[in-house]
Amino acid sequence: MRLTIAFAAALTLALPALAQDEPEAYVWPTPQISDDISALPDNVRATRAALINAARTGDIEKLRPIIEEQEFPPNVSFGEFDDALDYLKFVSEDDDGRQILGLLVDLLDQPYAFYPDSGGETSYIWPYLSEIDPNALTPDQQVDAYRLLNTEQIEELKEFGAWYYWRLYISETGEWTVFVAGD
Repeated sequence: MRLTIAFAAALTLALPALAQDEPEAYVWPTPQISDDISALPDNVRATRAALINAARTGDIEKLRPIIEEQEFPPNVSFGEFDDALDYLKFVSEDDDGRQILGLLVDLLDQPYAFYPDSGGETSYIWPYLSEIDPNALTPDQQVDAYRLLNTEQIEELKEFGAWYYWRLYISETGEWTVFVAGD
């Protein structure tokens, strides 16, 4: 009898927890997309211009002063690497990092994405394509994708269901925070 009463009491206590609604699935916000460079915050616009100017010299070391002016270097790898520029030279298709510099210019030539009212510091993201489902690209977005990738790479992104190619982030304070590929 005691066991029945104990079981009934435990069940009575557990029922409210079992009856609670399941938490709603998180819905990712929709990014704002723009190609209006003049709409960027001044600090972001200045960092973007400095990155482009440094990259166009063909000397990857010209990025070093941008990195050294910041509190933290940009994240360029999901692994440990002591020096951001050494890593970028390592992954470049040439020994001098010029392929990576060309890529950096190409990314910054694309429209950008950002999430207003995100509750934290806003980051500006190039290319905007990295924030869009590759299976839902409009024809004009597909043209932008072909400016960076070949058909095989785009098909891989579609199969994966997300962008894992290179992307670059600049915070609203002008810090170059991310330049990575992969996911």
